[in-house]
Amino acid sequence: MSNFKQIDFIKEIYFNRMGGTENEKKAADIIIEKVRSLGGTATYEPFEVDYFDIDEASLCVLSGKKDYYIHVTGYGRTGCTPKDGIEAPFMYAGGGSDLELEGCEGKIVFVNGIHHDLYKKLLDKKAAGFLTFDGSIFDDKNKTDLAVRAIKKNTAELGELPGLLMRAADALKLVKDMPKTVKIKLQQRNVTLTSGNVVAEIPGTEIENEKMAFTAHYDSTRYSKGAWDNASGCANLMSLYSYYIKNRPMRTVRFIWCGSEELGLLGSKAYVKAHKDELDEFVLGMNIDMTGTIIGNDIACVSGDDAIKAFMQFCAAEIAFPVSVSTGVFPSDSTPFAHAGVPFVIFQRGGQGGMHSRNDIITALSEESLRRTTEYIRFTSERMLNSKKFPAPRNIPQNIKEELDRYCK
Repeated sequence: MSNFKQIDFIKEIYFNRMGGTENEKKAADIIIEKVRSLGGTATYEPFEVDYFDIDEASLCVLSGKKDYYIHVTGYGRTGCTPKDGIEAPFMYAGGGSDLELEGCEGKIVFVNGIHHDLYKKLLDKKAAGFLTFDGSIFDDKNKTDLAVRAIKKNTAELGELPGLLMRAADALKLVKDMPKTVKIKLQQRNVTLTSGNVVAEIPGTEIENEKMAFTAHYDSTRYSKGAWDNASGCANLMSLYSYYIKNRPMRTVRFIWCGSEELGLLGSKAYVKAHKDELDEFVLGMNIDMTGTIIGNDIACVSGDDAIKAFMQFCAAEIAFPVSVSTGVFPSDSTPFAHAGVPFVIFQRGGQGGMHSRNDIITALSEESLRRTTEYIRFTSERMLNSKKFPAPRNIPQNIKEELDRYCK
């Protein structure tokens, strides 16, 4: 590999990079400049992000003795209450089974989590609103942040059902108290933000019309500087770029640093939509999302043919790299590509990294851990890129296609 120092690059983009913000664009500019410094060129491909601003979110517990408020955040895209809020009977419905939801019409329903099918159930049963929670009951509120979450766009299209999110410890107290009535307020606005993908390409020396994609998202979540998630993957990608620009392979390689992954894989979705006429040229893709942890273990998940899995396992054995290889669907930027027909492998090193929180810090990572994972990806990809005939079919098995359909619903 090259002498590229991955930890040093992580430090360059070690600031909050939430999708659609000025800081995300700042990180994109740093990536473009780093590509240029390595002797290449990169372009910024902007796309619009449909997002939301929460103007007001509150939950008042009407206990009959002393009313009290619980700190909440609004659930994005769920709509608004009337200005003066909704006062309604409280109901705890656990996992949201049909039995638990019996009699929920007109009530504000507390559920353990929200997803597409449950949201539809609550609408069909005419609930007045929903509450749910985030984190652990053992979280220290002075050392953790309450997330701001949103339902998916296709879920929002089902209709409006205002929802709020609270800490797990507050949820425990609320359900223990089991109040008869609560009052919720939620006011939010739809806004349009601009995000973007950074794209760089190294033409193949012999088979330019066959391409391999390398991807990693460079945005972070709202309260995080995102060292592990996913400045680490961005550094792996840049290290690979620094190698391949000096060691051009037979096939073309395209590097894509994706924006706004944390807002719903929006960068990879935008890229697939904008480049749909080119996707047939990609024989395989490799996505990197969260690596470099000192304490952890490496995995590779293949959304593609079993031959790719076998190849990955063979290469791991050849260089004695401990990695667990499976087939299936992984919730990252690999998914929109695979759903569009491009076989993809995602690489991750799980472990202690503080994902999606203020605790996602550089000290959990090491240059040596980053290097080992990057070397494995380099070793497998270079053998594929320089094969006279590509060693795996461009095929996604039916069971994985069905799983992709369910995930992308």
